[in-house]
Amino acid sequence: MLPVAQRTFAEKIYTAERYERFRRALEEAVGCSIEFRICECPIFVSHAFRQQLEQAAQELVQQCASASYRQLTDAAIPAPYRVPNEPDRPLFAVVDFAVVEQEDASWGIRLVELQGFPSLFGYQYFYARLAREIYQLGECWSYTFGQLSDAAYWELLRQAMLAGHEPCEVVLLEYRPEQQKTRPDFTALERQLGIETVDICSVRKVGSRLYRLRNGRWIPIRRIVNRAIVEELEQHRVRLPFSWNEELDVEWAGHPNWYFRMSKLALPYLDHPTVPRAYRLSELSELPESLEKYVLKPLFSFAGRGVILHPTLEHIRAIPEAERHLYILQERVTYAPCVYTPVGMNRVELRVMLVWLPEASAPQPVMSMARTGRAAMMGVRYNDMPWAGSSGCLFGENGRGV
Repeated sequence: MLPVAQRTFAEKIYTAERYERFRRALEEAVGCSIEFRICECPIFVSHAFRQQLEQAAQELVQQCASASYRQLTDAAIPAPYRVPNEPDRPLFAVVDFAVVEQEDASWGIRLVELQGFPSLFGYQYFYARLAREIYQLGECWSYTFGQLSDAAYWELLRQAMLAGHEPCEVVLLEYRPEQQKTRPDFTALERQLGIETVDICSVRKVGSRLYRLRNGRWIPIRRIVNRAIVEELEQHRVRLPFSWNEELDVEWAGHPNWYFRMSKLALPYLDHPTVPRAYRLSELSELPESLEKYVLKPLFSFAGRGVILHPTLEHIRAIPEAERHLYILQERVTYAPCVYTPVGMNRVELRVMLVWLPEASAPQPVMSMARTGRAAMMGVRYNDMPWAGSSGCLFGENGRGV
C-alpha cells in the first residue's frame, strides 16, 4: 500500500470537477449508465505488494485445480446443476483479499473469498485506464497485473472468451441482463470483443443445440460466457429452456461447475498462509469456544447475501441439520484502515482476476478490482457514501506521478 500517494491524490490531484469528468468518461466508454457507486480514488499499490497479490492468487487457484481438491468437492455440485464435460481447471478465477495490518505493523493480505467465475473483466479495465488518464497520473502507473499492455490484455480475453469463434457465435448468458448492476461489464465486453449479451430465458433448444434470436433469425450458439448465477435463478423460480445436465453441443467459458467448486466452499480445505481458519458447519463436532471471532457465511450466495457478521448459537441452531453443509464458519478478518480519504480512513478489499488458458501451465493474473469504504462489509451496496465504493488498482511507487 502507498499511503503517501493516496494522500497526495486526495489533497492535491482530486477535484469534484475531475471526478464528474471521470464518471462521464467511464459511462461513455462502457456504453451505459452505472448504477453502483464509483469511488473517487483509485487504490495505489506498490509493485512489491502487487507481486505478493499475484503469487498468492496463483497458488490458491492452483490448489483448487488439484486432483485431490476436485475429488473432495465433487459432491458439492448440486445434481440439478452438474454440467457435463468439465475441464480440470477454471478458465476464469477471481480471488478477493482483505488488506490487514500484521504483527510487525506492515500490510498483509488475508483471503476473503474466491470464485471460478468471469467477473468484471471489461468494466475494470476502463475504470483503471480512465482513472489514470482523467486524473493525469502518468504512465509510470500501470493498471494490469504482470504489466500487460492494453493489446495483450484484450488478446488474452479474446482467446479465453472467443476461442477462435466468430463473435456472433459467442454470447454472454445472464438472467435479465438489462436489470443487472453489472451491465456496464456486459456492454464493455460487447464493445471490445463483439460478444452480445443474451437473456438465458430467451434461448431456444433444438436437439442438442442452443439458438438465440438475432435480427429476426435464430442463430446457433457455439460458445457461452456464463454469467447466470444459480442462486438468482432459484430465487426467481426460473424455468430454463434447457437442462444443465444435458450433453449440449456448446462450449463453456468458463464451465458452470467451477462456480460451485471455487467458492466459499474452498476455505476450509485450502492450505496457504493467507487463508483464515474456516470450518464447514456440517463437519464440526463442536462449535469454536469464541464464536464472536467468526462469521457465518452461506456457501453459494453472492454480493454478501446471507452473511451473519456476529453469529450466535441461536443463528446456528436455526439452520436445519440437512442444510448445514451449505454454510461455513470463518475466522473474522480485521481489515486495516489503510486508505486515506478526506472523510476518514477506508478499509479495502483487493480482487485479483485471473485467466487460465487450456494450454497455459499456470493461471495468469491480469486485472484488479477494489472495494473500499468504512462500512462493516466491503460490498458496494454497503458503501454508498462519499469516497467509497467500486475502485481499482494503480501499481507503481511513492513519489512517481503522484
